[in-house]
Amino acid sequence: MDTWLMAITGVLGVLVVALSILVVVLLRRSRGGLGPAALFQDLAQAVQHEQAQIAVLAEKLAQIEPVTQAVGSVQVELRGLSEKVTTVQQNQSQVNRGVVALGTGLAETGTLTKSLAAATAAVQAELLRAKDGLTELQTHAKARQELEQQTAASIRRLEAIISGTHTKGAAGEHILEVVFAKLPPDWQVRDFRVGNKVVEFGLRLPNSLVLPIDSKWTATHLLEQFVACDDPTEQQGLRDRIGAVVLDRAKEVRKYVDPNVTVNFAVVAVPDAVYDLCCGIQADVFQLGVVLISFSMFVPYLLLVFQTVLKTSQSIDLQKLDTANVKLCD
Repeated sequence: MDTWLMAITGVLGVLVVALSILVVVLLRRSRGGLGPAALFQDLAQAVQHEQAQIAVLAEKLAQIEPVTQAVGSVQVELRGLSEKVTTVQQNQSQVNRGVVALGTGLAETGTLTKSLAAATAAVQAELLRAKDGLTELQTHAKARQELEQQTAASIRRLEAIISGTHTKGAAGEHILEVVFAKLPPDWQVRDFRVGNKVVEFGLRLPNSLVLPIDSKWTATHLLEQFVACDDPTEQQGLRDRIGAVVLDRAKEVRKYVDPNVTVNFAVVAVPDAVYDLCCGIQADVFQLGVVLISFSMFVPYLLLVFQTVLKTSQSIDLQKLDTANVKLCD
């Protein structure tokens, strides 16, 4: 703004100087012989010319005024831009400090990254060992699963033996057939006939008598109902019915006892679950001359009977020998 004012002042000064020069020239002409009228006419023409110049100058000044205002606006904007540049410089300084801090942080991050990489390597090693352990565990689990499958198959076969493949009445015969076959052949008697009745198994004792053994169990459905029942009252009713079936069976088995060919009692073998439910009728069964045993007690009981009879037979033989010696001495 100040620059433009100085320029305008300079132009006005030049015009004044030019006007002064023009006056001097006119005065010299008047001295040279020109008349006053001509002098004033030249002066008027010069003034008009200068007025035209001044008008042109005024018009240019009128055009310069908006430019001056625009320059003022530009100067305001330049000041704002300068302030913004200053702010940018300040922000740049802050950014530089941030970059330095970031570089420091990156260095620390690099150290942390190395530590993290080491920890990751350790974790990967642990995971590898865990994977190996899991593989080994899976192998053991697979082997155990195969063993469990084999066991389940064996149990199913055992269930088939216990429950009977065709008739439930033959359940005991199947399982005792397997066990009975393990005894010495000269102890085993099969389909032993007593009168007009035939008992499935018999144990030949040292005194040449036979122990009748019955293993038929025809009340499997009652045992299944008892296992599936949750009502104590209903369970007691099923227990009584199972006991009645066992007692009826004992009455049938007593018919196999013949003092001429058998010992004075017979054996009824029942599943262990049935035996556990028949504790209350043991005395009644014994009074019939029948011994009630479970499948798990079958072999130990037979061995006990055989051993008892063996010792008794030896004692009787020794008594007979002593009697004969006494008679010989007399």
